[in-house]
Amino acid sequence: MPDRIHLTWYTDPHNVWCWGFEPAMRRIEVAYPDAVTVDVRQGGLFEDFRPVREQWARMSGGRWRDSIVAFFDAVSSQHRMPMASAAMAEDVDDFDSTWPACIAAKAADLQGKEPGKRYLRLLREAWCLDGRGIHRRTVQEEVARDAGLDVAAFSNALDDHNAEKAFARDREECKDLAVTGFPTFVMERGDDAVRVEGWQPWEAFEDMMRKLDPGLEPARIDATPSKVLELMKRYGRCATREVSAMLGTTDDDAEILLEELEADLQVRRRSVGNGLMWEVPDVVTSRMTTGPEGSPGRSA
Repeated sequence: MPDRIHLTWYTDPHNVWCWGFEPAMRRIEVAYPDAVTVDVRQGGLFEDFRPVREQWARMSGGRWRDSIVAFFDAVSSQHRMPMASAAMAEDVDDFDSTWPACIAAKAADLQGKEPGKRYLRLLREAWCLDGRGIHRRTVQEEVARDAGLDVAAFSNALDDHNAEKAFARDREECKDLAVTGFPTFVMERGDDAVRVEGWQPWEAFEDMMRKLDPGLEPARIDATPSKVLELMKRYGRCATREVSAMLGTTDDDAEILLEELEADLQVRRRSVGNGLMWEVPDVVTSRMTTGPEGSPGRSA
């Protein structure tokens, strides 16, 4: 068997540039399921955010929230993933560090790779789409229920410090590799390795993978309404940019297909900031009430 490409993603749930990498991640899952594997490490963007907030306050004459909203809007316009910038900047007076969210992500990882991946995605959605304070334990536990995790085990991992210890191991790995910014990727295949720092559109990221494996070929994915609906049912909720990435089409072509499904009441749109999220109502509602595969979830 040829060597797979192994990606290690160094990230942070709060990092808005990492949110912009979600289209590439979904393309990898759909187009390269047997050729690429992904592992995630939590790097911890800010142990103490207060000096940054104070600097922004000085630079903006005390209007630091306006500065944050402007920054978030600029990032969203570049990576084209929807972000509720104003909501994200509200109710953050008690936000002092990104580390609690990283530790929560590690608590989910302790229940397995797939539950951990599902939890991290929903944690990002809670922050970037809803502006929920994912630094708070109450929100972290709500997201654990949404993700279908064993919430008691999740809470125990926070209380007994096992999640914190796992996070410390990730930070040590970042230190050993001199990873200081997020997102950072290390791509490996056999004895070859490539390091990617900073956000890249999915098209450029795919080109980098192909340089590591010139024979890399995506699975055939037809750009049809029925295929889009199949993908939407798999994930429940996707941005236009994510659908275009999975199909390998332009954003405009993806939106046309989504609008066809919307006209047939198969999906519904949700405006978030300057972008659109699309949902399959029955799938999203089911996961909110029962969790994936019938596991207990959060009441809608």
